Amino acid sequence: MGRRYYCDFCDKSFADNVSNRRNHLNGVQHRALKKLHYESLQDPEVILSNDASKRPCRQFHQSGDCRFGGACKYSHLTPEDRERLKTLVATQQESKKRKLPPVLTTDPGEHLAEWLNGRKRPASENPDDRSVRKDESVEDESVINLRSYSIPSLLNGFTNLPVSILPPEPKSLLNVDLVEWG
Repeated sequence: MGRRYYCDFCDKSFADNVSNRRNHLNGVQHRALKKLHYESLQDPEVILSNDASKRPCRQFHQSGDCRFGGACKYSHLTPEDRERLKTLVATQQESKKRKLPPVLTTDPGEHLAEWLNGRKRPASENPDDRSVRKDESVEDESVINLRSYSIPSLLNGFTNLPVSILPPEPKSLLNVDLVEWG
């Protein structure tokens, strides 16, 4: 048994070869079902805007069925459906308004500076400043060379920096066995 092609839109299966697939994909039934599927996924606002210019379909509203289906040039929405879509669109627009940030009326640089100042800690609490201080006593001359290693000034105000960026404590390097690499 050869490979089979299954079309999700039409819920059909057939032998998969170029001619069968081309004939199916270009068929009227497949195109109509594909269009119907994608129309069902449209945004309610788009559905309302497309339907606003259409007149009601008499046949659909009298009998509940239209021989043209999704290809009908008239509207198949009932007044209840239209009201339901309007309320849905209104709630979506209201939720979008709530999620949007307020419009900046001042210079954005001021807001950035204010935000950065809020992230800074006082110097006494700043764990990032781990360079050797003058009041600390240093027992080994090799530790003095670490004074030049400090965090770049741009990063001093940030909290929770990764450990890989923080300079090591000078005293923690006194008892480390250094192994040559290579």
